[in-house]
Amino acid sequence: MESTTVHNGWYLLAFRSELTEEITPLEVGHRRLMAVREDDRIRVFDAVCPHRGAHLGYGGKRQGDCVVCPFHGKRIALADASKRWSVAEHTVLAWGEALFVRLTGDPGGDRGFERAVQAWETTYPLVKAVTLPVAVASEYVVENAFDPDHFKAVHGVPGTRGMATRTGGSGELVIEGEFLMQTSPWQDARRLEEVRWEAVRTGTVRWDYKPRFLARAFSPSVVVTEFGPPEEVHVIVTGSVPTAGGGCVARVAIGVRGDQRSALPALIAGSDKALGEDKVVWEHLDPHATADYDARDTPVRAFRMFCTGFGDLSGASGEAGATDEAGAAGAAR
Repeated sequence: MESTTVHNGWYLLAFRSELTEEITPLEVGHRRLMAVREDDRIRVFDAVCPHRGAHLGYGGKRQGDCVVCPFHGKRIALADASKRWSVAEHTVLAWGEALFVRLTGDPGGDRGFERAVQAWETTYPLVKAVTLPVAVASEYVVENAFDPDHFKAVHGVPGTRGMATRTGGSGELVIEGEFLMQTSPWQDARRLEEVRWEAVRTGTVRWDYKPRFLARAFSPSVVVTEFGPPEEVHVIVTGSVPTAGGGCVARVAIGVRGDQRSALPALIAGSDKALGEDKVVWEHLDPHATADYDARDTPVRAFRMFCTGFGDLSGASGEAGATDEAGAAGAAR
């Protein structure tokens, strides 16, 4: 799949721990951005100076409601189109440690994500799990949630059942099914070993653990997965951001209920291991190979069709002079 350099949907842009400075340079494909800290608030703006094109995120200094350009010292207004030189602000959504952004006010790019986050954020506050640069088109990262066969071939999951796709009420793409496993992968090592030896002793494998897998893609770059039985559901958010030099940065964040926080270390370690396994495949595939799909690829094809429904912002220069209409909502909660 060819990567859409910049689309009008959501991106998992960064984790708060990556934004420690007052101004931090960022990118989405060739789109130059900067995150501006205001105490606990984080706002995201275009970073191309409208005077001569310098990147305001590298050496720019905050001065009131402006950033002073590091090239010529011009005062560049933040989201004030009444000024001669101004950069646009973008819609930002904070969920725990994760920061999401959309680069347009087009409501068609939301697909219900803001409302969904409101339902999840209190019970499942997100923490950083993995950040990994990958030499593959951004969309492959989220596509994995819609590729049931890869779970067994790449990650050793014994089996899956169901895994049917549908369109959600806000236009998001949903896939739901079950994993077939002997026991929870978040059990301690001794319990996992007991289960393995029981299977050897009896010559019978019992699939006693059948966690629900429910994933919702809200854009080509963000998928939220609820995984586990009702008593131990975990939320796993996977995102990808294309980089100007090609490839992308994949990020995984995890949310658990307060009574499940002891599972976090195993969940983070498992996410790191799984993303490393995926990276080996991604970085050695031929993205230009002609696909020869079979019936089991129906969810993958559904995801690829879903991706075509997002507006392409690749031609936007990011040289602001007007504020994004959604910019007023652009401060992270």
